[in-house]
Amino acid sequence: MVDVETTGFSHLRDRVVEMACVILDGGHIVDTWSSLVNPEIPIPGFATAVHGISDEDVRDAPLFPEAQAAIARRCAGATVVAHNLAFDIGFLPALSTRPTVCSLRLARQAFPNAPNHKNQTLRHYLSIDRDPALEGATAHRALGDALVTASILLRCLKRLEPAPKARARSRSLIKA
Repeated sequence: MVDVETTGFSHLRDRVVEMACVILDGGHIVDTWSSLVNPEIPIPGFATAVHGISDEDVRDAPLFPEAQAAIARRCAGATVVAHNLAFDIGFLPALSTRPTVCSLRLARQAFPNAPNHKNQTLRHYLSIDRDPALEGATAHRALGDALVTASILLRCLKRLEPAPKARARSRSLIKA
């Protein structure tokens, strides 16, 4: 799972201020990583109001190329999963050639009756905060959101898993 926090919504003109990844193996979290990123531009107030990251916080943080290289190393050989994949991959081009899954799209299939399929809405709808692994997972921070995405993914896969007979006939569980 990957997640980014940014200075705005456009990968063409805005910058990453934090990135994180959560590595799953066999349905269990085996590693987490996050880093603030110096965007080399001032962080707009509206962005800080959402994620709480200020210019002071990122002053001594690594620059984007170094942070992106670190997340790419950690995701080597893995399928990249993000909630609203196009947004995160737009800001992390080093991951764009890897196999990907959008947990937002999966959640729409698995939980069609949710009020909406935003990360934080699903966090509450699926009672994800009850999971001890998410203790301290702050909303709208890269690591907190990546942990929530991991939980959403696991719940989607469990919900969409075919029955044993159907599983034998099924060629693909996920339609990305």
